Amino acid sequence: MIICPNCKTENEDDAKFCKNCGYYFLEENSNNQDNNKKEHKKKDKVKHKTKTKNKTKIKKEKVKTPKYKQSSDKPRSSIFTKILLLFFILLSIGLLIIASILGYHYYEENNIEVPNVIGASYEEATVILDTANLSYEMKEVETTNQEEIGIVIKQSKKGGSKTHENAVITLTVGVLDNHVTVPNVIGMTLEEATSTLNKNNISYRIEYEETTDEENNTVIKQSIRAGKKIENTEIITITVARNTNNNSDTDNNETNNEETDNNNNNNNKEDESSNQNQEKNLQN
Repeated sequence: MIICPNCKTENEDDAKFCKNCGYYFLEENSNNQDNNKKEHKKKDKVKHKTKTKNKTKIKKEKVKTPKYKQSSDKPRSSIFTKILLLFFILLSIGLLIIASILGYHYYEENNIEVPNVIGASYEEATVILDTANLSYEMKEVETTNQEEIGIVIKQSKKGGSKTHENAVITLTVGVLDNHVTVPNVIGMTLEEATSTLNKNNISYRIEYEETTDEENNTVIKQSIRAGKKIENTEIITITVARNTNNNSDTDNNETNNEETDNNNNNNNKEDESSNQNQEKNLQN
């Protein structure tokens, strides 16, 4: 399409005159053809220059890369990589050996079977645990059963279970219960109180207290309350009443008994002296 420069009307490519204003297109076509030729020439020159430049660049790159350097670098790198690979292989093998040794040792230490020592004496149980490379400690429990005294009643880890070396096994051992319950002896006579305390294996101490309100020779106090548990080595003190009214009668009886004893002694002395005189006369 040809656009008229005078009226801006579109015309066909081969038109020589504008169909609207009659403008002559010959001069414009010649100018356009000249411009097109110039542009084609410029493009050809640019393409030729780029081709020559690319050729020169390629030639220069081929010249710069020497062949002998590449061949010399390859064997050095391959030897170094082989040495590193061999080092890592040996290192991994060594680590596997060490890990297997440590694992076996750990398995042996943590695979010890705990022996059953219930029913054995404490001395026998300690020997059995020593042979099994196990440690132990004793825990005492009081018992009244004579058959359980000095015998292992319980153990902290069940027999047949697995544990590690030098594990501590707590052994519960029966010990005689030496505790006794204090009976109530207040109001008893001295004889009744002492017999009751002797039956319960309780040691006692007697103290007297003068009084006129309580009956003579009866227990009015005890140092430890009734029902309390104490060790059989502990001593209880019982206080016995001594009535002063009854004591006067007993004192008179005691003086009379002393007088009769003195009279008897005098009579015996007189008899002895008479017997001695008779013996002397016989000798003469």
